[in-house]
Amino acid sequence: MPKMKRKLITATVFLFGLALGGASASASSPTMDAPVPAITQEMARCVYACEQGGQSHTYCWNCCVRNICIEL
Repeated sequence: MPKMKRKLITATVFLFGLALGGASASASSPTMDAPVPAITQEMARCVYACEQGGQSHTYCWNCCVRNICIEL
């Protein structure tokens, strides 16, 4: 019985974590007025590649860092 109880507790904690993650993700929709997150190396590489592709720095920053990508 203790093994089954541990699995139940693990599953409950996992589902609770998923619920919290979903709630925080839905509360943070990207907008131009949102605070700028800390930039990661992946974001920096994305901005560099975007600019090398001929896009403006502002467009690349908004798309790669703020996740606001506008189809051109």
